[in-house]
Amino acid sequence: MIAVAPTAQAWVDAAVGDLPTLLVDHAHCEKKAANTAIRYLFKYPEWPALIAAMSRLAREELVHFDQVLRELKARGLQFRAMQSANYASELFKACRQNSKVDEMLVCALIEARSCERFERLAQAVPDERLAAFYHELGEAEARHGELYIELAEEAQGGSIDERLVELTALEALIVARPHQPLRMHSGG
Repeated sequence: MIAVAPTAQAWVDAAVGDLPTLLVDHAHCEKKAANTAIRYLFKYPEWPALIAAMSRLAREELVHFDQVLRELKARGLQFRAMQSANYASELFKACRQNSKVDEMLVCALIEARSCERFERLAQAVPDERLAAFYHELGEAEARHGELYIELAEEAQGGSIDERLVELTALEALIVARPHQPLRMHSGG
């Protein structure tokens, strides 16, 4: 799995202290991840490995979306609109024009950040059931990140290491931007 910069303990503390906000944002993240996979089905119909992978991934992300919706309901919380911290859009701005490699690497970094944060949350939340759920999701995000790395390597036809280092450094800056609302992918 891609090693992203460690999340600040202050983010973990804030997230554990405001699980309702985090869970609503998490549901939006799963929905967006499914949408991204479906968008790639339309954008790259000539790429067989991507088509097979994105079809499965979209379904898995929608299952995760449903799981988070159930978690919200179990806690008496409503799914609602929420302002984005624009983490993913800032990362995608760094993609070179028409670069499949960059798009796949950005998706891999988003999944890596999710994995890292789910693992931190799994260790920090006092609710054992929620901790187990976050651990399970962390493992799924790691798989998704590796999938996007494989697709980036296929698109590149060689090493993606140099570009991955560049984008990983940018991701660390974006996720730690000051004055961001508490979200899965912002706030330190």
